[in-house]
Amino acid sequence: MYQLEDTIAAIATPAGTGGIGIVRLSGEKAFSIAEQVFAPSHPLKHLRQVLFGKFGNPRTGEILDEGLLLVMPKPQSYTTEDVVEFHAHGSPPVLEKLMEILVALGARPAEPGEFTYRAFLNGRLDLTQAEAVEALVSAQGEAARRQALRQLTGGLAAHLEPLEESLKALYLKIEARLEFSEDGIPPLDLEKFKKETAAAREELHKLLESYRQGRVIREGLTVALVGPPYVGKSSLLNALLGTQRAIVTPLAGTTRDVVEGEIRLKGVQVRLFDTAGIREAQNEVEVEGIRRSRRVIEEADILFWIFDASNPRESLEELKKTSLPLERTWFLFNKMDLTPKGRPWEGAGLDTGRCLGLSCQTKEGLEGVVAKIGALIQTPAGGEDVVLTSARHREETQKALEALGRLGGLMESSAAYELWAEELREAALAVGRIRGRNLPATAFEEIFTKFCIGK
Repeated sequence: MYQLEDTIAAIATPAGTGGIGIVRLSGEKAFSIAEQVFAPSHPLKHLRQVLFGKFGNPRTGEILDEGLLLVMPKPQSYTTEDVVEFHAHGSPPVLEKLMEILVALGARPAEPGEFTYRAFLNGRLDLTQAEAVEALVSAQGEAARRQALRQLTGGLAAHLEPLEESLKALYLKIEARLEFSEDGIPPLDLEKFKKETAAAREELHKLLESYRQGRVIREGLTVALVGPPYVGKSSLLNALLGTQRAIVTPLAGTTRDVVEGEIRLKGVQVRLFDTAGIREAQNEVEVEGIRRSRRVIEEADILFWIFDASNPRESLEELKKTSLPLERTWFLFNKMDLTPKGRPWEGAGLDTGRCLGLSCQTKEGLEGVVAKIGALIQTPAGGEDVVLTSARHREETQKALEALGRLGGLMESSAAYELWAEELREAALAVGRIRGRNLPATAFEEIFTKFCIGK
C-alpha cells in the first residue's frame, strides 16, 4: 500500500489561488530537506517554532517565494513523525514548483490519505478517529461538523471500547469452561450470562438504529417535489429557496429536467429537487425528463406529491398510477388561495395526517412545509449522542448484532459451548474492526484512498 519509510510531501490546500498555500512534508528526511529549501530570516533557536524566511532551489540558487516554515518534531506532530509545513503564497505555480524541488531532494509525493494513515498506524488516532478526519473535511453542514468532531475527539471510540471488552469477557467465560472444564470451574450462571448478552445486543441495536440519523447528518436530506404538470412544483422550489431558481410560466410542462436547489435546516444540508411533471409524455424530451424524475423519486428521502387544491382530480389520478412509497411521501395541496375548501384532501382516500395546505402565491402554509422537513431531521442534542455516520460502521455493527442473534438461538436450544464461543468471537471481532483491529490491508486502502491528497 504505502511505503512508510519514505518521506512524503503534498500540497495540503485546495486547488486554485489563495492568500496562503501549504505544502506538508513528513518523514525521516523532513528536516534535512527543509533546511536545504528554506533560508530563515533569523537563526533557529529551538526545534519547535515558526520561522519567516525565503523558499528557494538549493541547486540553482533561485528564490521561489517567501513565507513561513512550521517545524514540528516527532512525536508531537500529526503523523508522530518529523513534520514541516511550508506556508507560501497560494499561487499554484509556486506550490507546484516547491513540490518539484522537494521531490528532487528526496521526498515522494504522498498518496491520498497517507498523512492520516501514518497517524493511525503510529497510534496517534484509532480508525474511527482517522475516518472522522475525512468526515470533518467534507462536512456539508453544522450538524455534520459537530458529529465528525465528536468522533475525531474519541466519542465513538470511547463508546465502542467497553462494548468490545464486554463481548470479549463473555467469550472468555465460555472459552474457560471449554479449556478448563476439569479444573473445578463453577457452572455458568446462565441467567446472568443471558442478561449480559442482552445488554450488549441492546447497545448494538441502538447503534444500528442511529445510522439512519447519522447518514442524514453526514450526507444531508434529499426532498423531491413531484406531481403532474402545472400544480406549482417550481413555484414551491422557488419559495423554499427564496429565489427564482426554476422557471415558472402559466404553461404546463415547463420543467423538462430535474432542477436542484439547497437550503440548510438544523445544521443539515437539504437538497430540493423540482422534477418534470408526471403524466403521459408528449415528446421525446419530456420522456427523458420524466425518466429522470422517476430516478429521483426512487432515491429521495422525502417525497412531496403536489396537488392543485382548486382542482385536485388530475393529481389524484396520476398518484394512483405512480405507486409512490407511501412511507416516504407527504401530500401538499398548493393554491389554497384559489379554493374555498379548508381541507380539500377530505374524501380523497389519503392519509390526512400526511396532508398539508399552502399557497406559493401568498406564502401561507409555507412555514408548515419547512417545519415538516425539519421534523424529519433528528440531530443529537448538543452533539452528545453517539451516532453512526459511516456505512462501514453500520455493516460491522450489523454483523455483531447478527452473531448475537444466532447466539440467542444457540442458548435456547442448549447447543454446544463451542458454537456459543464462535458467535461471541465473531461479535467481538466485528466491533473491533470498526476501530481498525484485524482488518486486511485492502480494507485500509479502501478507507484511506477516499481522503484528499495532503491529509
